[in-house]
Amino acid sequence: MLNPLDGLNLSRSQKKNLDELEKLAGFSPSSKGKNMVTQLAGDLMKKKETKAKPESKIEEEENRYWNIHKKFAEAYDKNGRAFALFIGDLLDIMLSGPVQARLVSEMIEEKLAKIRKAREAEALEEAAKKKKKYNVGGKISSKYDVEIGGEKRVFSRHFLKRKSFLATLFLDSDEFPAFKKLVKQIDTICKQNENEDIPNSEDQRKEALDKVLSELRYEIKPADVIRFWKLLDADNFKYLDEIFNKTRNLNLVRPTFYDDVDKAYRDGKKLLKLLIKDVQTEFPPNEDKQEAYEDYLKDILEVYTHHHFVLKHFNQTRPNISLKDFELTKEELQEKIGEMRSDADKLKEQINKLIIERDEAKAEARAVKIENEEIKVKLSKLDPAEVRKQLSAAEAKVNAANKELKETLEEDALLRSEFRKLDNENQELTAKLRQLNALPDENANSVEGLMKGKRIVIFGGGSREQYWPTLKEAGVEDSDYEWYEGFHTISQARTNEIVGRCDVAVVMTSYAGHLYLFQVRACINKNQHLFLIHNSGAGTLRTEILKTFGKK
Repeated sequence: MLNPLDGLNLSRSQKKNLDELEKLAGFSPSSKGKNMVTQLAGDLMKKKETKAKPESKIEEEENRYWNIHKKFAEAYDKNGRAFALFIGDLLDIMLSGPVQARLVSEMIEEKLAKIRKAREAEALEEAAKKKKKYNVGGKISSKYDVEIGGEKRVFSRHFLKRKSFLATLFLDSDEFPAFKKLVKQIDTICKQNENEDIPNSEDQRKEALDKVLSELRYEIKPADVIRFWKLLDADNFKYLDEIFNKTRNLNLVRPTFYDDVDKAYRDGKKLLKLLIKDVQTEFPPNEDKQEAYEDYLKDILEVYTHHHFVLKHFNQTRPNISLKDFELTKEELQEKIGEMRSDADKLKEQINKLIIERDEAKAEARAVKIENEEIKVKLSKLDPAEVRKQLSAAEAKVNAANKELKETLEEDALLRSEFRKLDNENQELTAKLRQLNALPDENANSVEGLMKGKRIVIFGGGSREQYWPTLKEAGVEDSDYEWYEGFHTISQARTNEIVGRCDVAVVMTSYAGHLYLFQVRACINKNQHLFLIHNSGAGTLRTEILKTFGKK
């Protein structure tokens, strides 16, 4: 992430010992002013290769590495610290994970070995001059052996230091051997991630590069960053300066970046606690502690400034919305989605019916067409005399049918009169049975008017219409009836709001489940009623209404 943080100060015109890199590894700077990182990077490149390469190929690779380094060095001279931070972010993403950890650990361990050897050589040399025995382990400067807050001096190794370390090795001309090692590692990673081919045309590569940049503006993916490097490398980093200017507002952060920020934040917090503890114990600090104080404060400033910019970027790129608005919007959208799904299902059913009707109409049309052809053939074969004969036969059939119809109507009239007699007789017998109390009371299970003026909500069940006839009979108005399906839960606050304006709450537990049961039960007060119905039948609801509101 390109932030204005205080870090390594890379100076290519005036080279001195890089104290910050020494501190990153946890040692004091060399007393003779030697650049231990230069020695470390040089030793890394002294390892013999297993297979000898032709001199022409080696020379070609050396020229390639030097040309790449020259491009990056020129861009650094032109853009300064901002470009160094950009390179640190770029390497942090491309060499992320075990690769970066292994590289940094290997460089630091080899640097430790080199410094130990230098100290031993220095100690032996001084012992020879003084002609006395000397401990070859080497001495550590007292200012690096001080205690702050009761603990030995801490040298931070969080990700900001690692990124500065990698950027220094990549941009400093004195670290060219280490630069080659980093580029080789990047080439290996690029070969392992050859998912897409690089276009042959320069214009197409430039277009692909702009496309990758536009995708990185919304989400940083290591695969896109690797493709970004490969496209730049294909044109020998011709567009490096132009692309860097476009990425000034681009936050190159890894997907796991915020975990590292948290670790660095805790590291800075620890340093601050140690400083406060030390100041409370002893102040002002002695001469040996002053540099440690300054380093601690610089590290704390670096971590907290970086943390500030991360939070600023996070708040600028995330919409600010309250939890209540979010839940309300979510519920509204879920309701709209449910309505749209039901509308879509209805449209699908209508489409299927129309398709079936269309197929049936086509089949009927084909049958009518065949029948029409057959009738035409028959008409062509019939003569007028035969047609008159058939008409006479048809008229005779019609007359016979009319006569039969008349007889049927007369018979129907007789049956109707008999039916009326039987109905009267049935009514008389029924009245006698009622007088004898032999028939059950039909109004015993009636809920008519029992819930008039009351408001009710039902959670779960088949549908809203399943319970409406029973509630309508009980006198409930349509505006006082609410129904919620039980498959999609709602918040406790929403449940309180719904149940609070109702007199009766019904939970169909076989649909709504225990979540609704516990939520609704917690909202019921002494003036309200709660019906718990396991199955979703309207008959059970009728029984509960009779039990609660019926005549005692």
